[in-house]
Amino acid sequence: MGCISLPFSWLELPSSQRERLFKEAALVSVYEIFATIPDPRRRQGLRYDLAYLLTCLVAAMLCGRNSTLAVAEWCRDEQELLKQLFGPRKYYCPDDSLYRKLLPRLDVSQVEGALADWIRMTLIAPSDDPIALDGKTVRGAGTQDQKAPHLLSFCTHHRQETLLQIRVGEKTNAILIALTFLPALPVAGRVFTADALHTHVPFFQAIQALGGDAVFTVKENQPTLQEQVARYFADPLASFEEDETIDLQRGRKEVRSIKVTSALCDYLQQDWPGVAQVAQLTRTVTIKKTGQTSTELVYLITTLSREQASPQRFLELVRGHWGIENRSHYVRDVTFLEDRSRLRTGNAPQILAALRNLVITLIHRHGSSQIASTRRSLSCHPDRALTWRLGPQAA
Repeated sequence: MGCISLPFSWLELPSSQRERLFKEAALVSVYEIFATIPDPRRRQGLRYDLAYLLTCLVAAMLCGRNSTLAVAEWCRDEQELLKQLFGPRKYYCPDDSLYRKLLPRLDVSQVEGALADWIRMTLIAPSDDPIALDGKTVRGAGTQDQKAPHLLSFCTHHRQETLLQIRVGEKTNAILIALTFLPALPVAGRVFTADALHTHVPFFQAIQALGGDAVFTVKENQPTLQEQVARYFADPLASFEEDETIDLQRGRKEVRSIKVTSALCDYLQQDWPGVAQVAQLTRTVTIKKTGQTSTELVYLITTLSREQASPQRFLELVRGHWGIENRSHYVRDVTFLEDRSRLRTGNAPQILAALRNLVITLIHRHGSSQIASTRRSLSCHPDRALTWRLGPQAA
């Protein structure tokens, strides 16, 4: 049986070739990106090259398949389509056991790095699309011997393109990870939003040093800052601007009221250099059926001035940040059944999560925000995915 050569890696390319490839990234197919990932298998007797296996996995996910068993069944049913996409080859139908053995062995840093490079170089999101930083635990991947992996993601607010995903190890923390990988992102000119976990001075300053702005939540992990902001807004003589939004959907009414001021910033500059405004956000949710009401009070700080962010803009940024929960994390759990996956060994959970992020990004890039319905449509007409630059013929 013939052998295949090991694919090259981004890091192994000479700088001139890597630069040219990046410049032509818009013309590079998903298959060619996967071809840069080292294959951990022995070369002798390989039936399927790694790029083919991973591209089939993505194509099947686009067509509504969630498990490796379903992917293998899809490959068997769509042999003619695969022949059209990849050209004549001896084998087209990898089985479930091959994926279950292969995925845990892949170098997750190479997979995440190749995808992140391609997403960044082909980014559709405009230069003013904010970036949300948030974490998600792949709960189904937890076992008695290992904790479920916690994955930190950077995702654009409006275009919903996942720029980067990193695993937070047990002996590290999300704050250090975010600070380390921040320079690899398109920071300049963008607003970064994050929850209270990342509200720390070094991260706040790092974003500014790279030419970006920040909107951070303030909670108990910054008790002094929280007390200072809360005390100001509790003062009946406090001066501020305010705005409000009302949402009615799914049997609930949500009122978001915000108060914004810059009067406190000179006082905070010593500890939080660059802070331009602080805010108090009140969320009031009423369930129509029961009449039950809940209220949450949140404080925020930002480097954005009044000219850059009015109270209305502030509300948009905060809501956009929490949209990652509904448009990415919720989709992965409910539509892709991420937490039900039985593949828990090695790097497999993170690699599958990265490929789900890629599929969601591809769907958004092709003009749809309805992930489930798009997958159902592609399941009935898988040939439509041929135009999505999957195989080598798409380049």
